Amino acid sequence: MKRIDESGQIILISGFIIAIGIVVLTVMLNNIVYASNTASESSIETNVFDYSNVVDSTIEAHEKAYADSNYGANTTAFNAYMANYSEKMIKSYSLSGFICTLDTGTLQNPYFTENGLVDGNDNWIVVERINHTDRFNLFELNASTLGNESSKLTIEANNQSGSRIWLASIFNSSGNVNVTVYDNNNLPHYWNNSDTIYNLNITGNEINGNNSFEFYFNNQTANQIYSLTFMNGSDSMGTFRMEGGLRNGDSYYAERIHVVESTMKLNKNGHLEVNATIPITLPKGHI
Repeated sequence: MKRIDESGQIILISGFIIAIGIVVLTVMLNNIVYASNTASESSIETNVFDYSNVVDSTIEAHEKAYADSNYGANTTAFNAYMANYSEKMIKSYSLSGFICTLDTGTLQNPYFTENGLVDGNDNWIVVERINHTDRFNLFELNASTLGNESSKLTIEANNQSGSRIWLASIFNSSGNVNVTVYDNNNLPHYWNNSDTIYNLNITGNEINGNNSFEFYFNNQTANQIYSLTFMNGSDSMGTFRMEGGLRNGDSYYAERIHVVESTMKLNKNGHLEVNATIPITLPKGHI
């Protein structure tokens, strides 16, 4: 019986040793998995930071280059500024082991989409919670860059309940620019002419600076809190400027004259960390 008791004790001790070994191995494996996940998450956070940093600094550089080039009038100055910025980015990121590549692209005429490109969001709110608009202009409209009546550029002012309080449509009508607005009684008023380029001063009730045309914008938006929306923007090209006041008392200013596509790449240890092409609309307004 004594030998049997000793054998039982040995089996029991062996079981304890095996159990303890399993616990130790489990803890070690958990630590390894946790350390691996932590390293992976750290890498992801770094990538997000690198992407955000390079995008923000590149947008700011384009804005400064645009201002220094007299709003794109001096393309040589614009390109020189961006070339200098690109060189500094390459040197700056090389200290961290990154290979930085930046393609600044060229200034393009914008569409009335949200990002200024033909494949951008067609229907979008430009400014919302507006208390009053002091200036609203559309520039450089040309019949050849406008859609026809079935894809006309439409601009709407909608109140806070979503009801339309003002509407204007602009389209190519047999080679002419057609402008249609509606008065307080919802009756349409038309302007159709064959001038080469159109500049519409909506708040000033002028077309091309000397042709009087009632847009009915001021009286239909008076004492309203509203938003301004562009629709069918991918079918029409042109520039715009809006400025005024918001409901909270802040001022707003939105302007677009050009758009540029910028491609940014960051490589580290043979791995592509950042590869993004973003549209940048110029100049940048504040809303």
